[in-house]
Amino acid sequence: MDTPVFPGFRFGEAARLYARRFEERSRNLALDFVQCRALLVLAENEGVTQQRLSELAAIAPPWLGRTLDRLEAMGLARRRPRPADRRMWSLAITEDARAIVQLLRYIVSESLSEALRGLPADEVAILANALERVIANLSAARVGPQRVVAHRSKRRRRRSSPARSPTPEAKRLNGGSRA
Repeated sequence: MDTPVFPGFRFGEAARLYARRFEERSRNLALDFVQCRALLVLAENEGVTQQRLSELAAIAPPWLGRTLDRLEAMGLARRRPRPADRRMWSLAITEDARAIVQLLRYIVSESLSEALRGLPADEVAILANALERVIANLSAARVGPQRVVAHRSKRRRRRSSPARSPTPEAKRLNGGSRA
């Protein structure tokens, strides 16, 4: 197989395939990949705020908010007001979630074993370090939106619509024809 010209696309493909395999294993739990990730990270960091969980789990704040709403409705997570600042919430998993978290850890282990099958430990370490550097590089680089110019003619085309004459009904309603 040739070396891919665009390895960035391969990162996305690997992530998509990993998430799909993970969701196949977790299907019986009725949780999607993002919900599982949020629940696992929350289990390791109980008491954090929603903003901090968003950072730790790498889930955008609005998406995490909806995810937490669903987890709360399922009885797997809870929000409590923080005594020091009632505008913020402390997050935690529920007792019902603890058994699910154990199962999720097993699913993570199985999924990771499948993904890394055939790679020796030293290559796994290199891969992990390289991915950490890629993530750090992309997290630090804040590039403004780039303008992509499509190949179009410089002259804007006008939509030409055939001139329509008013219908007899329109003429009658408007008091005759327009001049």
